[in-house]
Amino acid sequence: MKKVNIILNSDTKEFIKRLEDKVELVIKRNQVQVTEFIDPYLCKVGEDLLKKNSYIKYLSYGGTDECERKRIIISPDFVEMDRGLSGISVIEYKGNLEYLKVSHRDFLGALLSLGIKREKIGDIYPNNDGCIVMINEELSDYIIINAPKIKGVPLTGVKLPLGTWQRPKEQTKDIFVSLASLRLDAVVANGFGISRAKASEEIKKGKVKVNWREVQSLSNICEEKDVISFRGKGRIILEEVIGQTHKGRIKTKIIRFQ
Repeated sequence: MKKVNIILNSDTKEFIKRLEDKVELVIKRNQVQVTEFIDPYLCKVGEDLLKKNSYIKYLSYGGTDECERKRIIISPDFVEMDRGLSGISVIEYKGNLEYLKVSHRDFLGALLSLGIKREKIGDIYPNNDGCIVMINEELSDYIIINAPKIKGVPLTGVKLPLGTWQRPKEQTKDIFVSLASLRLDAVVANGFGISRAKASEEIKKGKVKVNWREVQSLSNICEEKDVISFRGKGRIILEEVIGQTHKGRIKTKIIRFQ
């Protein structure tokens, strides 16, 4: 992840306070502590703070090395760090979904409907007949016993050992488009296939995040590898700025996650 500037909004301040409380427990009581699942932005904030403390060890892990949402394990410096300390369970759901169009949003909504808080849930990887979910291990039995339905189709869940499964390949679409500028409203409009006016309206409502932080400025200039999420629509990555057309427009490659 590229360098980020720490923005001390209320969520970030609250996270830092919780992290400092956990570090204090690690040092005073020699107890291993683990955060809830956090996005890459907060993970980077946490790592930058923890690396300044020589009395502890830490490891960020989300169920695989490639996961976006991770938990930070914090331990005394004499404890051997192990991913098993993360308290993460991997659940595989399957159902007769082959002929239904289901998405990450459908599975997340189904889990939230069970009364589970978002910070208890890590990455979700949909596949042809279900999905794989990272979750706090204390909730693993609960979400298996109370397996939700997706569009009326019941799911069955099983627990997979850490490190024994393969991450399903995400379905994506490459979009090649020439833009007058890399303003956020222009990138959102072209990446999600909506009008510039609609993109501007949704950004002002706080429905768009850049690199997991809410941005309401239409003139925010996007950069290569920026991850842009749009509530209810999914996410895109400004994968590459290819060059300029002979008329001076900016040629880009945008990846949209289906």
